Amino acid sequence: MTTDIDLLLTTATVEIAAANGSASPRIEILAYSGDVMTVPSFGPLVVDLRDIDLPAEVPLLADHENSIRAIVGQGTPTVRDGKLFVTGTANVTTDAAKQVVGLAKSGHRFQASIGATPLESRRIAAGESVFVNGRTIKATSPFLLVTKSRLREVTICALGCDAATSVSIAAKKELTMTTATTTTTDHNDILAAERERVSGIEAAFEGLELLTLQARASELKSEAICTGWTLDQLQPKLLKLQRDDVQLAQIRASRPRGPMIGGARQDAAGSADHLAAALMVRAGFESAAEKAFGEQVLEQSRRLHAQSLPDLCRAALQIDGRDCPNARDAMIRAALSTGSMPVALGTAANKTLIVSYQTAPASWRSFAAVKPAANFKPQTGIRPTFAGDLEQLGNGGEIKHGTFAEETYSWSVSTYAKMFSISRVDIVNDDVSAFSELIPALGRAAMRTLNGLVATTLLANAGSFFASGHKNYFSGASTNLQASSLATAITMLRQMKNAAGDVLDLQPSALVVPPELEQTAKALVTSATLQRYVASNTDNAPMGNPLVNVAQVVVEPRLSDSDYSGNSATGWYLFSDPLNAGIVVGFLDGNETPTLEQFGLDSDPSSLAYSFRVYHDFGVALADFRAAIKSKGAA
Repeated sequence: MTTDIDLLLTTATVEIAAANGSASPRIEILAYSGDVMTVPSFGPLVVDLRDIDLPAEVPLLADHENSIRAIVGQGTPTVRDGKLFVTGTANVTTDAAKQVVGLAKSGHRFQASIGATPLESRRIAAGESVFVNGRTIKATSPFLLVTKSRLREVTICALGCDAATSVSIAAKKELTMTTATTTTTDHNDILAAERERVSGIEAAFEGLELLTLQARASELKSEAICTGWTLDQLQPKLLKLQRDDVQLAQIRASRPRGPMIGGARQDAAGSADHLAAALMVRAGFESAAEKAFGEQVLEQSRRLHAQSLPDLCRAALQIDGRDCPNARDAMIRAALSTGSMPVALGTAANKTLIVSYQTAPASWRSFAAVKPAANFKPQTGIRPTFAGDLEQLGNGGEIKHGTFAEETYSWSVSTYAKMFSISRVDIVNDDVSAFSELIPALGRAAMRTLNGLVATTLLANAGSFFASGHKNYFSGASTNLQASSLATAITMLRQMKNAAGDVLDLQPSALVVPPELEQTAKALVTSATLQRYVASNTDNAPMGNPLVNVAQVVVEPRLSDSDYSGNSATGWYLFSDPLNAGIVVGFLDGNETPTLEQFGLDSDPSSLAYSFRVYHDFGVALADFRAAIKSKGAA
């Protein structure tokens, strides 16, 4: 297991067949089947392969070991039909590759694991359905949906849980798989029993002949494997799946093709993604819909864009192969009870929320460090500048310990939330303002809330963070923002030392000012030359601006807002690089975007509405006083 906390590891059963005498055996890997995985430290999760960043070549390693000796080979990753494949070759000059190929020749059964960095994710509640990787996945228990990630590596290792995947090394024939040889008989027996259980489940599904419910079968197989079902526990569920498949096939066969929409019969779009794309386009988020679902889905859903919400409910029932009641109220309730329409509403709402949040102004990103929090408890951080320089070792080779007992800061995250609803009346009246106005407003409000907390924390100056004793604060009539005072702040930052007296080599990065100083700040750091007046022609001083591009100008209107305690129209700040953590913004589990959850019509007996709640877990704290300088800008 890698120690990189950003690395998400998903594992799966692997079959390897080796080629005799091949200098560079070809490796074919189904690295991820697109279903629910149970991953250590993350729990159940699904990686959305529509937005995974794939490198041109990905390293194939042994046991996630980040070293040259662990290299097995390299391969090209691709996504096809909602699954992740890797095609490559083994480099038999390394010990790891020789061992893998040798064990494969002897019939050894391996597993594969992908290493990916999660960039965006959201929690899927129990009972919620999402359309991902070409199938609808209903959460029997909560799981994490990784909506955006970056593939780092693929590993061949000893144990995994996604039996739908496979790996082979090109050969003249397939080899019979055997259990791994281990140092203890008990462990070997456990592995053998587990493999027998998984093989039995796979065999049971291979014998199924389904007409309509293939996606549900894939979901059921993943659940059976990852939750430890026996064949006896699985059998009743398989029988029910077959009965449901027969009934649904009969219902579809008895109906005319296509839903009645606007008085004309049309072929229905094929999934909840088409409905979600249509909702987003109607709300004015066409470019976001195209980015989220792709040009093909957007084009296929185009005929739904002009349809009313009741008509979309009717289309959702058709997509699900369910009876469509004649009465409008009953039809709407049926569509919102389960299936494609709730998934479409949730998907459209979430993507609209996220794009509105991410495009909202966020001045703090230019000067604040971002950190993940594991929980809501107070977190203790270490100031990045605490350490002294490295010291040359003596003959004895003794390494001295660094100390940071007084070089820590505390921070924590809290939850900020709001609810909203789409009533039955809104749907009947075809009111899409929730998607065009309310949800975008909540996304922007979430960012404004965070912006406000950053400004509040900065102005509060807790613990005299900015103080002359810290050598990061200066005041006086000449400290108003001008060339000389900015030069003073730059000098103070460059001369900053740690507790051991070592110069920290800090560089100016962001000049943070209230709106009243925006013009002055931009004139100081963007003008190529300075206008000078001399009474005689004997002054040959240069005309260039020594401060040009010395820092990025960042305008934060809350710094001078009278609603914020400590506000000032003259004060300004000079921050070094955000990694130096002058101020930190923390997010629970590293989730930098708000979370949206949905509730059906029957969730609240007092309200006949389809409800959503938006919440965001974050916190802000001043961290390393050496990383920033403040000027009062006045006496």
